Amino acid sequence: MVKKDKKKQGRIVGCIIAFIVVLIGLMVVGGAMNGWFEDEKVILSEEYIGEFTEFKTISVAEYEELINKKDSFILLVDQNGCDTADKVRGFAENWGKEEGVKVLRIMFAEMRETSLHNEIKYYPSVAVISKGRVLGFLRADSDEDAEKFNSYEVFKGWMEGYI
Repeated sequence: MVKKDKKKQGRIVGCIIAFIVVLIGLMVVGGAMNGWFEDEKVILSEEYIGEFTEFKTISVAEYEELINKKDSFILLVDQNGCDTADKVRGFAENWGKEEGVKVLRIMFAEMRETSLHNEIKYYPSVAVISKGRVLGFLRADSDEDAEKFNSYEVFKGWMEGYI
């Protein structure tokens, strides 16, 4: 009886180990497909490289289409009538002009209807979207990001960390 119990225990342990190995393998493959192991630098989609003339304001439908196409772009989450939003808008515009990048803009009130609202709860913000996923964004409610809202040089340095 003891030999049968040990064999049965050995099979159970073997099955558990095999299951864990398969699970880890699936996680690694899934992570690779979702860009977990890629460099964090963003290569913007071609249509966003060029002279910045003005923000292109996009709708919820346009945003979702860009995400589904897995585009890479910079998105300003904006709202009129806010001094901080005015400042961040100016930073994003200056950066776009200096770098030759077209920056998209979505109004916060509309953005709340997108999947982006799961991550960005407050405005203003600037989101770096890479292959249809949010790689990073400024948090208006974060002490850590506060200086990025007050200094163009700090904002520019933050952007350079991604682009």
